Amino acid sequence: MLGGNSLSIFATELKARPGIEKATFVAAVVAWMRGINRSTILDAYDAYEDYSDEIWLETASGESLSIKSFESRDATVFGARLEIPDSLGRKWRTECTLTDFGSSAYLRVRGQCVAINHSARVIAPKKPHFVRQSIEDGWCVSDGVIQPSSEPLFLNENDLDLAKAVVTGTATELLPILFVSRGNQDHLPLNVYDVAKRLEGVCHVVVEPSRAFSFGLMEATQRKNPYAGAIALFSPNGAECFRLFQRFGDTRGAALATHCVERTNNYVSSLASRKAWEWQDLQEAQSRMLREAVTTDSADQLEEYISAFDKDLAAKKEKIENLEARLALETARADGEVLVSEDLFPTALKRKIGPELYEGEFTDRLLAFLSKSQRELTGVKKTRTDEFVAKLCQELQFSGRSQTLISQIKSACRDGNEMPKQLGSILTGFGFSKSSAGKHVKFEPPADLFGLVTEVLPSTPSDSQRGGKNRGADVIRNFGLSELK
Repeated sequence: MLGGNSLSIFATELKARPGIEKATFVAAVVAWMRGINRSTILDAYDAYEDYSDEIWLETASGESLSIKSFESRDATVFGARLEIPDSLGRKWRTECTLTDFGSSAYLRVRGQCVAINHSARVIAPKKPHFVRQSIEDGWCVSDGVIQPSSEPLFLNENDLDLAKAVVTGTATELLPILFVSRGNQDHLPLNVYDVAKRLEGVCHVVVEPSRAFSFGLMEATQRKNPYAGAIALFSPNGAECFRLFQRFGDTRGAALATHCVERTNNYVSSLASRKAWEWQDLQEAQSRMLREAVTTDSADQLEEYISAFDKDLAAKKEKIENLEARLALETARADGEVLVSEDLFPTALKRKIGPELYEGEFTDRLLAFLSKSQRELTGVKKTRTDEFVAKLCQELQFSGRSQTLISQIKSACRDGNEMPKQLGSILTGFGFSKSSAGKHVKFEPPADLFGLVTEVLPSTPSDSQRGGKNRGADVIRNFGLSELK
């Protein structure tokens, strides 16, 4: 976005423990600010005001700090706002509010990059360190059944009910969950430790224990779960916000990790506060209290009320700007979902057809079938339907993930001695059932993986050495993968 009132935001909301005192909140704000290299206001402010419910500081360069408090029968709210201008015509604003309702409390942290002049280019702010600091200081309590953390939550084979709760929307109250499924041979598509650290306080990162676990979860959730290395973000009510997968060539999953972090931040930042007050709510509450005081006390408070009224108007204007920013984020997110979608098949339809070997397999197979039919029409006059299919084939591209699976199968067959174990692990990961048959091991495909045949692998080292690579080629052919490129 460029210029004007355009702004980019970061925001999140966490469940906090009740009873955090004002002095503790202020000390945390000061500790957080001491770590900001560009902030000088605590040591060299040029203007200062101190009221019973607010402290305000400002420097000649335009940096400002306001710390507010509001207490009523229903809630106690502490808030801090720091604004730091930069040399590019922008202002970096961070707001932190702690809302305590007595039986429950909530922390809201919001960052904004605001354009001061029309030529400034705003960008999305990074997650304020105040989020991590609050979690490390023990302010944040369990969100549903999951505790906010910088570490991923690794499920075990007995955690099917918890995994189902994630997918169906009964696991958390405020934060979404990034669910990471296992690929073939139980590999992970990205560095889950890195992603969990980057998304600490923004979402929970949950990792399934094995590829085989996917099939039990699939049955328990009517195939709503991501599988075969796919990653999905689930909102607290169970809605799937997006589903991503490792692209061919992204061997370490670095690009996938960055995409996950960006998409998750955009989604969470676009949400309205659920329980916590925003900074503008705190400002409005203070103005109402002063307005009531003016009607009952002396006129000495009139000037203070007028000042508060001006701030109230500014807060309402900011509320409008924030709503506009949320709308822009929602629109961009919706557009992004359309642009990055490579799958012709809606999730609900795929559930009816059956599980895919990998995300986008059905689209790849449809494209292969249509392309083959087009080649068979060479020299024949085409109908409108034929022309439609031709144009559709021109616009579609193979996902390339079949080649990843081919590479994994070939890799499993390089060492003849290890081939039965490695290739067998890939087959069981797809739900094949294993049984012995003399000197061989049989792998029967599950009923819902239609069109596949029983695979037989040798069980002795001598047979494995002779037929290792050939068996891999047989599996690739039986899976029909070579045509999907």
